Amino acid sequence: MTRLAFWGSPAFALPAFQKLLADKRFEIVLTATQPDRPAGRGLKMQPTVIKQAALAAGVPVLENIPSAADLRAAGVEKIVVVAYGRLIPAEITRGWKCVNLHPSLLPKYRGASPLQSALLNGDTETAVTTMLINSKMDAGDILLQEAIPIEQNMQLKDLSALCAARGADLLVQTLLADIQEIRRPQDEALATCCRKITGEDSWIAPGTSPLQIHNKVRAIGGCLTHRGKRVKILATRYADGVLELLTVQPEGKAPMTYASFRNGYGEIIL
Repeated sequence: MTRLAFWGSPAFALPAFQKLLADKRFEIVLTATQPDRPAGRGLKMQPTVIKQAALAAGVPVLENIPSAADLRAAGVEKIVVVAYGRLIPAEITRGWKCVNLHPSLLPKYRGASPLQSALLNGDTETAVTTMLINSKMDAGDILLQEAIPIEQNMQLKDLSALCAARGADLLVQTLLADIQEIRRPQDEALATCCRKITGEDSWIAPGTSPLQIHNKVRAIGGCLTHRGKRVKILATRYADGVLELLTVQPEGKAPMTYASFRNGYGEIIL
């Protein structure tokens, strides 16, 4: 049985945590996650998904970055990192094999928004990749990769769920493999980076093509001004060069079908 430390925070990391927790070949002896943050209308302090799952399973949780002493005290043999959201200190990467799951076909889309970037760019394929963490962002040696096709109308939430599930399986395969035999360096000449997405990125500029609008909506959502009010485009369908609006949200209102919106607010001209 391999004693693991699991470092992760959002829902994307949950399938991997659950799969490793249920596998009798591994024991998660320590979890690291982001601190509680205010969320929801009342801005109450909320723990991360991984913290909730770890506490429910009786696994110790640290919200600060674990030290080498913490890891040694817990008897950690390997570290698994899935969407942790913080840099791993050099003393940790030098002392333990840190296996990271990243949802892109590395070295493509290193950084904070690989799935959003793949959808924004209209890619027809992405991947889940396991790699060793080094001092540079998402630049460590690749261990295993599995390609994942992206359908024309696949939304971010669906692609993320698929990658999270496939990635969990790939992590198990990686941890059972001889890492020294499967590791291979990334080709730096092919490396691309993606930045963190902001609210400003969702605005739809005049002249944007129907396909570009569709890709933006399914990746991060779209925003535009209609009769002086902001409208969010939440879901679209694209086929044979034709864009169909499915779900929208007028400013200050709940989401609604585009058919209902058009009856009350008029047609959106793109």
